[in-house]
Amino acid sequence: MLLPAALLLALPAIVHAQQAKTPPQAQAARGRQIAATLDGRYLAGRVAEQDHDYDAAADQMDAALALAPTDPELIYSAFRMRMYAGRIDAAAQLAPRVLATRPGDGFANLVLAVQAIKKGEYKAAEQQLGRIGSENQLGVLRDYVMAWLKAGQKDYPAARSHLAKFKPAAGERAEAPALVIEAQIDELAGDRAAAESKYRRASSLDRNGLRTTLSVADGLRRLGKADEARELLKTYGEKYSDAVLMDALIAANAPMPKPPSPASGIAEILFDIGGILAADPRNQRADLALIFDHLATSLKPDHDFAWLMISNLYEQFQKIPKAIAALAKIGPASPLSWQARLRTAALDAQLDRFDQAVSRLKALIAEKPGRIDAALTLADLQRGKEHYADAVAAYDTAISRLRKVDERHWPVFFGRGIVLERTKQWPKAELDMKKALELSPEQPHVLNYLGYSWVDQGLHLDEGMKMLKRATALRPDDGAITDSVGWAFYRVGQFDKAVEWLERASEQKGDDPTITEHLGDAYWKVGRKREARFEWERSLNQKPDKDRVPVIKDKLANGLNPSNDKPTVYEKPAAPKQGG
Repeated sequence: MLLPAALLLALPAIVHAQQAKTPPQAQAARGRQIAATLDGRYLAGRVAEQDHDYDAAADQMDAALALAPTDPELIYSAFRMRMYAGRIDAAAQLAPRVLATRPGDGFANLVLAVQAIKKGEYKAAEQQLGRIGSENQLGVLRDYVMAWLKAGQKDYPAARSHLAKFKPAAGERAEAPALVIEAQIDELAGDRAAAESKYRRASSLDRNGLRTTLSVADGLRRLGKADEARELLKTYGEKYSDAVLMDALIAANAPMPKPPSPASGIAEILFDIGGILAADPRNQRADLALIFDHLATSLKPDHDFAWLMISNLYEQFQKIPKAIAALAKIGPASPLSWQARLRTAALDAQLDRFDQAVSRLKALIAEKPGRIDAALTLADLQRGKEHYADAVAAYDTAISRLRKVDERHWPVFFGRGIVLERTKQWPKAELDMKKALELSPEQPHVLNYLGYSWVDQGLHLDEGMKMLKRATALRPDDGAITDSVGWAFYRVGQFDKAVEWLERASEQKGDDPTITEHLGDAYWKVGRKREARFEWERSLNQKPDKDRVPVIKDKLANGLNPSNDKPTVYEKPAAPKQGG
């Protein structure tokens, strides 16, 4: 990778500036050293950017810029990396230099507008946003930003005029958040009756939305309806007890919410833009989402939803320490605090701090005896580490705490069924699998697991085969389910059909060591022994479960035989010998 041409052209001037102090014999070497350093810094910054290590990228670009402080390309690169790294104040320092050569740049104007908003200079912010060129990063939400800026200037008719430009139709999904914004601006204008009416309508339209519920509750409390606000939060917390914790907000001594402001209102809009970008199905706009979330927290440092999103993005980028640091910004009174603590424990496990993760989760389990989420998180972590007995115990805790079992709990019974099967407790595992199907009869993974387990053991063959065929009808492109159908045909001795299905499974999921081993077994049974050994060798290279390694090696050495051709899910213990 080469430096930008403009930057390379700047190098002679840098060298010339040193010549008055540098002996002639060292001048050429000094020039080469500066060029190499500048080139290295720039390249290191670009590599760090590609790796989503934005702190390192910003440091490298800043170091490069120090060597060529007037180069416009380096100025812009350093500005971008500061934005990605969340160094918003530092980015704002470079923004005027960016605008000197890119006067319509969206982010440079936006970051200066944000700085003006933080100072309460709303007219200046409005003017700054007016300089954004045709690529307007605020999109259709620009009018909401402008409405808040007009409200900050106490020009409420102009604010309402901007809101009317993008007013969702009655019944649209966006109506509730739009009503919240209108109500907050009514509050600022002193129209308490209008604000209260709009808060109530927003709540009735979006009873399932956490952000709407919190905003409405804050508004009602500021309007003197504290009891009603607490009841709203309590109802939501009971309905979604697996996700949020409202205790701190419901408490009688909970502090009065801050009044609405242009800074907090615009922070919400920037967060919404970040959410839209993060939801891109092609997953190509997460970097831009990070910038908008950082801008949101710059305006509203306690924007817990934005911190949670920043953590999610860093986790997506595999920057786990940064993800944990973002979660630490969520305060203990936040309804997202519990979720943040659960995620922190799970991220600890990703950093190989498994014992610390377990300790955190056990503390959470003890702290809230009525909740199941910490126990489920612990069960999932233990299962992932193949600590199946410990996972069973964690699932037991979660299930014992279920007050009313309904359809959404099928994964809990399915998960415990899996780890019970892994600990060779098939009768109990079978009961949990059946319970999961009772709760959600069309779950393909449960149909697959139970049907596979039955056929593999030679039990309930007809019913098991029906389950597998139903599962593959629901998920025709799922290699694991296709494999189960093929293995079922193998276990009932229909080896030609087994080969047909297992070849299809291998095409769908060719890197799965279990599928590959099964295909090798089926090939052996139909006389294709050279191909069988090839598949077994391939299975070994795909890192199978450790208990399968000696079995596969035995097949390679001795071929398929009764000692290595046994059920793979569960093998019944030998019957005890009679007599002495």
